[in-house]
Amino acid sequence: MRLVHWLKHHPLVLAACVPALIMAGYYIATKVWPFGNNSIMTVDMGQQYIDYYSYYRQTLFGHPGQFFYAFNKALGGDALGIWAYYLMSPFNLILLLFPQSALDLAITVMTLAKYAAAGAAMGLYVKRHGGDWPWVVGFATAYALSGWALANQLNLMWLDAAVFLPMIALGVDTLIKRLRPWPFLGWLTLAIITNYYMAYMTVLFIVGYFGLRLIEARLSLRQSLRACGRFAGAGLLAGGLSAWLLLPTVFQLGQSKGTYTETHIRWTHFDTTPLQQLGKFFAGSFSYGQMPSGQANIFIGSIALIGFLLYFFTKEIRWQEKVYAFLFTAFLAVSLSWSPLDLLWHGMQYPVWYPYRFSFVVCFWMMALAWRALRLRPNGITVPQLLLSLVVFTALDLTVFLRRAQYPYLTTNTIWLTIILDALALVGLAMLSDRRPAFAIGVCLLMLVDAGSNAVLTLNQLSYISHSDYHTYTEALRSGIAAAKAHVGDDDRIGKTTLRSKNDPMQVGYLGTDQFTSMMEPAAPKFFGAIGQSAGDGFVAYTDGTVITDALLDLKGFITPRLDAPLSIFLPQVSARPDLFDYNQVAQTTAFTVYENPYAPGLGFVASNRILKTTLMASEPVINQERILAALSGGQTVPDLFTAQPLSPMAVHGGTVSANNVTKKPVAKQTTVTYTFTASTTDPYYLQIGANFTDNLVSLTQNGRSVPIYDTFRDRELLNVTPSAPGKKQTLVFTLSKDSADFGDLRLFSLDMSKTAVQLNALKDQAWQLTNRTDRGLTATATATSKHQVLMTSIPYAAGWRVKVDGQPVKVKKVLGYLMAIPLTKGQHDITMTYTPPYFWPGVLISLVAIGLLLLWLRFPPRGTPVAPGRLRSRH
Repeated sequence: MRLVHWLKHHPLVLAACVPALIMAGYYIATKVWPFGNNSIMTVDMGQQYIDYYSYYRQTLFGHPGQFFYAFNKALGGDALGIWAYYLMSPFNLILLLFPQSALDLAITVMTLAKYAAAGAAMGLYVKRHGGDWPWVVGFATAYALSGWALANQLNLMWLDAAVFLPMIALGVDTLIKRLRPWPFLGWLTLAIITNYYMAYMTVLFIVGYFGLRLIEARLSLRQSLRACGRFAGAGLLAGGLSAWLLLPTVFQLGQSKGTYTETHIRWTHFDTTPLQQLGKFFAGSFSYGQMPSGQANIFIGSIALIGFLLYFFTKEIRWQEKVYAFLFTAFLAVSLSWSPLDLLWHGMQYPVWYPYRFSFVVCFWMMALAWRALRLRPNGITVPQLLLSLVVFTALDLTVFLRRAQYPYLTTNTIWLTIILDALALVGLAMLSDRRPAFAIGVCLLMLVDAGSNAVLTLNQLSYISHSDYHTYTEALRSGIAAAKAHVGDDDRIGKTTLRSKNDPMQVGYLGTDQFTSMMEPAAPKFFGAIGQSAGDGFVAYTDGTVITDALLDLKGFITPRLDAPLSIFLPQVSARPDLFDYNQVAQTTAFTVYENPYAPGLGFVASNRILKTTLMASEPVINQERILAALSGGQTVPDLFTAQPLSPMAVHGGTVSANNVTKKPVAKQTTVTYTFTASTTDPYYLQIGANFTDNLVSLTQNGRSVPIYDTFRDRELLNVTPSAPGKKQTLVFTLSKDSADFGDLRLFSLDMSKTAVQLNALKDQAWQLTNRTDRGLTATATATSKHQVLMTSIPYAAGWRVKVDGQPVKVKKVLGYLMAIPLTKGQHDITMTYTPPYFWPGVLISLVAIGLLLLWLRFPPRGTPVAPGRLRSRH
């Protein structure tokens, strides 16, 4: 009993614990590790964020320079933008409490902590606005487990916004009531630093919320103007205090994500309709198909939804406040369907997957209005309100039930569950009484059941990466990379023919080639696509390298899965590289064979300055690789290193042919296209495929052995089909996975290794001598033998690099649209390179000025008398 009494007087403990315990119970029931072999990693959480969390640990445990630069972001790139978007959450400190091998468990704990914090924040909001403990716990749970929070559980860095929003709103209340801007200023600053993207949405919303509270407060004109001044001043100070991070991030956005800013606004376009949005008020209104496109996830439960409706029909609330609330509600509602407003909320960029990311503010808004109405009804809703609610909810439930085919994410059972909960909610609200606290407890329990059932139904819609797949792959990769580093060192890149995540280099900590990030500079995928590698707007993956690209990008080490690797180790194959047998095998681990590339020249080497004028052609990997090598070597003509080889005419089974397009026959179980060729040499052979072969259009075998084709690319690629021995007939069989495929871009090439090796060895002989490499810089010596040479690097060009040659600053050159070259004069030179994010120091200066202004504000606060509490109460 003492515990119950204590909890009643400390409801925020329950507000935090109840949603976390509900989710913990769900994780245990679904056997999330360590209670089974499942995890909570799905989609981007498993393919992107978990690797960033590993990078976070590496940075804080000994590599602070990685806060500014990441040598393992693709070929290298600015890291501060990644930190600003993905890694600045204070909850990430939880990751430091767990060993590297338990990173997925750390993410589970961190997710529970964010649910708890969101519940505590909303609970505090309700408590500060007069809520007793049942209401505090009920609203806290409904908010923490809202439809938005559950649908975006995998986007863990966004959940902080739901935690901070109630605190920022309370800061607004304090700013208006007590003339104290500090809570608002502090929480807003923290929100901006944690995630500028979600903070932008929060700021848009909080302006509207401020207007509501200003009207509710009924201040004089003079007091209102002062409140507006404090609000604007605190907001500007929050931006200034965040400038050290925000300013360089804005610059990076201009180089990456910002380049996709929409300039053509579709003024007459609606993404969805109000009828389609109605389904989102039902439990379990989510599915995998809703991730790339769908309606806003705004489920808040029956009690809160009824309260939201009643707000506009509660006579104790002034009509001016209700008019303002109605107009802002209409603005939010239109934002959920009209493209221009949707675009505004997302920073003038249509989201790629996860639509209506701002809908957490809609959930909070509805719940804030709901509590405003329900706290005025301690003895239950009136008969007219009950009848009105009954009519509205009957219409809502009937509409969705009769149109349930229009809501594929809902089942008949989930619709009936919501109808039952709606009915119970109306009964519960009608029976509320100050004299019978048990009914308030009953309403609280109903809110918990509503939120918990929605959580189960929502999360059951998704599939997750198993703990064993993540763990066995990561540990095997760590061992393989360690073996490769033992031979090639820490300062050269390592390639691989297996891939679980395009952020594997950040997960394990080595110089790689791949990356998946929203902060991807467009130059990277453009360059990767031009040399025949997989690329998209937000990722690059070195999936189909050649001997030439291996050397030019300094892939000195290479690991590939052993044929006799234990089946218990998850090793997804992403490419075939039979040409690796021409490299030097230097080690083996349980899962991998390790090779050393004899042609790799290092991250930098002296080459002809003809490379400065070399341009690449779109989707011509063969021509581009020959051009690059010729320019670096200083040749006057481009040598024919690749030679087209004959393929037999296509033999089609189970399909029809029109020109080069093969279409499945309706009655065929399988459609295949077969080619044959015979190699006359031991040189590498590469099969060019068209960009249309992306998205698993076809699968390929060579003499019955699978030749992997990566599932996403947008340029022509070169698959390695080098035979094991010359003179043996090779049979290539394509199997169509879809209705038709165009084979017009299919070509076969052989690479003249004798000519190629001569040129690559010549470049290797001119490699720099790397004397030191730090997290964000390096020093080296290089010798130019003529005046028409440059120091060519495979390090991407970026504005933040400061380069000195023999102690003197030099202006670096961008070559091939992506990489960095340094002009040299004849002779030996000392090279120093250091990276600092552009505008970082100006941002620091602005933040220091903001701190000074803040201290002045604290020392000399503006004149003004706090508003008397009685003036803030509604006048009935």
